[in-house]
Amino acid sequence: MFGFGLRKKLEPPPLEAVFVSEAGLAREDNQDNVLVAPHRGVFCVADGMGGGAEGGKASDVVCRELKMTTHVAESEFSSLVTAAQNALVDANYEIFTYARERGFAHMGSTAAILVFDPVERTRAAAIHVGDSRVYRIRRGLAERLTRDHRVVGGNTLTRAVGGAPTVRCDIRETDVRPGDRFVLCTDGVSGVLSDARLAVFASGGTLERAAERLAAEVVKAGAPDNYSFVIVQI
Repeated sequence: MFGFGLRKKLEPPPLEAVFVSEAGLAREDNQDNVLVAPHRGVFCVADGMGGGAEGGKASDVVCRELKMTTHVAESEFSSLVTAAQNALVDANYEIFTYARERGFAHMGSTAAILVFDPVERTRAAAIHVGDSRVYRIRRGLAERLTRDHRVVGGNTLTRAVGGAPTVRCDIRETDVRPGDRFVLCTDGVSGVLSDARLAVFASGGTLERAAERLAAEVVKAGAPDNYSFVIVQI
């Protein structure tokens, strides 16, 4: 007897990742939020604005919406990228409406998202709004996959999730090779470390050791802001 059965598409094993999210040395509260979903291949750092609970709520909304939309999306690269975009649209509406109803003029959040192809793991997409960043580290060198949305020479953001009735994100697709590491970080990291130094501390040793070294270097530089980062290993 000979027959055909359903062939189940096997998904690759979960990606390895570590993250750190701290208030820093000059702030009492942490308005950053992080999403790490290695089984789904979705990662995010979000830096809230607006002060205290408002900033923390804004970044939490970004991560929560991203988790929900990508969890129910089909296991296809294009579907996950679209889901991430939709998550930012939904988060923008929720944050903007909440802030307008309560009179919070500066409530919002950045978002730096990394989505991997769930089948091949040979490509990924960096999706971002604001000045949180995504880097690809290959052979010890960091390539920035995002461009800050802020006024040149200043600290004013030109885009933020929840800062206006609509939001526009940038998307950049990149190839992925064995041995690559990716770093997502808020400006509490990139604001005190150069790209070259970030690559040095994030690329060596185990993921846990790299996270320890990178966090220690941020603190050594003064950690004047909340700082959050995710390191993903291919």
